[in-house]
Amino acid sequence: MKPLKDQLGCYARFNPGIYYKDGIIHMLYRATNSDIKDGQNYISSIGYARLDTNNNILYDSNKKVIFPTLPYEVKGCEDPRIVEFENNIYIFYTAYDGIKARVAIARTEDFDRYEKLGVIEHFGYDKDAFILPERIDGKIAYIHRISPNIQLDYFNSFDELLSKDSWIGYEDRINASIIMKRKYNWENQKIGGSTPPLKTDKGWLLLYHGVDDEKVYRCSAALLDLKNPANVIARLPYPLLEPTKEYEISGDVSNVVFPEGAYILDGQLNLYYGAADKYIASAKININELLAELMKYPVS
Repeated sequence: MKPLKDQLGCYARFNPGIYYKDGIIHMLYRATNSDIKDGQNYISSIGYARLDTNNNILYDSNKKVIFPTLPYEVKGCEDPRIVEFENNIYIFYTAYDGIKARVAIARTEDFDRYEKLGVIEHFGYDKDAFILPERIDGKIAYIHRISPNIQLDYFNSFDELLSKDSWIGYEDRINASIIMKRKYNWENQKIGGSTPPLKTDKGWLLLYHGVDDEKVYRCSAALLDLKNPANVIARLPYPLLEPTKEYEISGDVSNVVFPEGAYILDGQLNLYYGAADKYIASAKININELLAELMKYPVS
């Protein structure tokens, strides 16, 4: 998907979250109408599209469905991830006020009406967040990224997750929440969760991104234990996806592949990602081959 003149995201459409059901891909994409260098006017909003499994666009809202309305998101609503959880569809997105990035949560039943539930407020600059699609030991498993590592925390409810009281003193106990750290040269600056985990018979498949010293964004994969997702059981030592195409190398932010949504169908893992903060692209891989490759690299 490319930006289109005189439409939402006429300068850039990128970083899409997706939700697959009954042959339809529901996509929420980040949209901007100006260059990132135009700091004053560079504000992100989120649009909606429907695609078939051949990536034909069936419908495009061409309007903002999630957009800045609150003080903590005046400079943008960015990078949506979509999770179906207990018969509701939740959207986790980055709320940016020009100074600090926070995780915000919205909910929808039909991708037509959206209810903003609130923002997670604590000491840090937080992004790349989502939950597992089912409870773990009766709790909501919340994965997020306070740079440079990936954290996982548990909550009884969304009210608890969104309560400021839940995050008091988090700076002093963050180390206990870290489940993945930077490990390889291609991710030595920071890592972050990319797509909400998908359940497989080998574990929760987590696609994540890594950034190196040259600010190149790549994607790789890990497996989390089904019963204890804080336990990383396997992790690829190399990138699964990296910028090689012109539309990934050159854009608003060069050398970026940034996945945010994926689904499994007919033995294929279908992945959707932002390319160079300008375009939306897709890739696929045989899921059994990927899982077999992951199991070659167990984490001790």
